[in-house]
Amino acid sequence: MIGRFLCPSSRVAELRTLLLADDLLDLGVIADTGVDALPKVLEDVASEPRLRLRGIEVALPEEPDAARAATVTIAALAAEVPAFLEVRRATGWHVVVDGIAAARESGAQVGAKLRTGGVTADAFPSADEVAVFVGACVERRLPFKCTAGLHHAVRHTDPETGFVHHGFLNILLATAHGGSVEDMLSTDPIALASRVRALTDEQRETARRLFTGFGSCDIDSPRSDLTELGLL
Repeated sequence: MIGRFLCPSSRVAELRTLLLADDLLDLGVIADTGVDALPKVLEDVASEPRLRLRGIEVALPEEPDAARAATVTIAALAAEVPAFLEVRRATGWHVVVDGIAAARESGAQVGAKLRTGGVTADAFPSADEVAVFVGACVERRLPFKCTAGLHHAVRHTDPETGFVHHGFLNILLATAHGGSVEDMLSTDPIALASRVRALTDEQRETARRLFTGFGSCDIDSPRSDLTELGLL
């Protein structure tokens, strides 16, 4: 259930000081210091036997020509390392997804990434936005991941902030169903769990292959939710 440990590139050096002698950690590097600084960071990771690099995550820069920004970023990445490119919620994002999918078709180990939350209400995309993004990735057979705001399985309103959070189970079902907004909007945990159990083998395979994971600073909440729903 738990995948790689995600660490900002700016804190890799700090991470190394915290490792125990017999640690062996699968690592995903979030390129918060930019693509140009990645070679040195990856060199440091490669020199640390207690770390195994499993992937890179890069937020695409804010540029007028988003498609070009994606092309330039992909070209600058190490070809042998899987990478997920965070697609900005802006006009023309479909073209960016097209570019990432085309690069993957040409052999690049790339996928798309969507930010699904944050510390302000406008950081949360609508259910429609997420469903359309998921549908675009399914249509292009493009692996994707999500990050932020997905600590819980089911769509809900945070009682402290009033923000509506998406559920990771909602996204999984939306993936299995080709980008279903109905799945994204459901707040009924029992109904969602039943839909998961009703998935066909083909739908399960699609969801597992394309929705590769989500970033979370808390592993207890997702695990607890799945246990309560009888899915774990």
